[in-house]
Amino acid sequence: MKLELGSPPESGDLYNAFINALVIAGAGNGTIKLYSTAVKDFLDFINKDPRKVTSEDLNKWITNLLNREGKVKGDELEKKRAKSVTIRYYIIAVRRFLKWLNVSVKPPIPKIRRKEVKALDETQVLRVLNACKRTKDKLIIRLLLDTGLRANELLSILVKDVDLENNMIRVRNTKSGEERVVFFTDETKQLLRKYIKGKKLDERLFNITYDALYRKLKRLGKKVGIDLRPHILRHTFATLSLKRGINVITLQKLLGHKDIKTTQIYTHLVLDDLRNEYLKAMSSSSSKTPL
Repeated sequence: MKLELGSPPESGDLYNAFINALVIAGAGNGTIKLYSTAVKDFLDFINKDPRKVTSEDLNKWITNLLNREGKVKGDELEKKRAKSVTIRYYIIAVRRFLKWLNVSVKPPIPKIRRKEVKALDETQVLRVLNACKRTKDKLIIRLLLDTGLRANELLSILVKDVDLENNMIRVRNTKSGEERVVFFTDETKQLLRKYIKGKKLDERLFNITYDALYRKLKRLGKKVGIDLRPHILRHTFATLSLKRGINVITLQKLLGHKDIKTTQIYTHLVLDDLRNEYLKAMSSSSSKTPL
């Protein structure tokens, strides 16, 4: 969805005018929060009328972002990538702000090196599910595996967003700002029916923070010797979906990817698995006779 923000005011509070324009245009809560934080950071740093910003100002701001220390969970490689992703989104937000102001200069968008996509195999999935002793924990795992939801999307779901009759969930607070629908299995439906009994429609399905979810998954993973994090379950959904015959265009819609190239990363992973299985079968064959 392309946001039509209209024209900026000739004077006054440009920051609030921009945020209001996003709200009026129908931007999602995640987009508004990101743009608010990024643009405020930029304006605080340059400390001048943004319509008079120069390339030098932009370069200094980006350098400042790169030199900051941030609190990100995970190993060092993961921390570096998370930081580069954050900076990239900050720059995208500020570019949109400057474009709205009709400013000709714009900060360059850095490319992000793709990290290795990690996913669980079906045996590992069963081990994780068997490690869940509480209904809530098993439901969280099953929903992430059934839907491929991002952690923040899962945590934003309200009880009223869940449609038990049609086995689907309406996801409103998405990364792209566009609503989408995801589906769940009958097994998950039984857990959901039991879990939401007595809950109010406007109540959050899972009233926990991202940090609490992260720690919960790490604890479950530790029980079975698996590095378990929210995004690994999203990767698992994607790779298992392709292996079970879901086409890449459908998967793109289910995952909420704007660019199909992002989804195609998983097709490469599945092809790698197929190649490895083929080579394993051929090398272990007692017969060296060509097929």
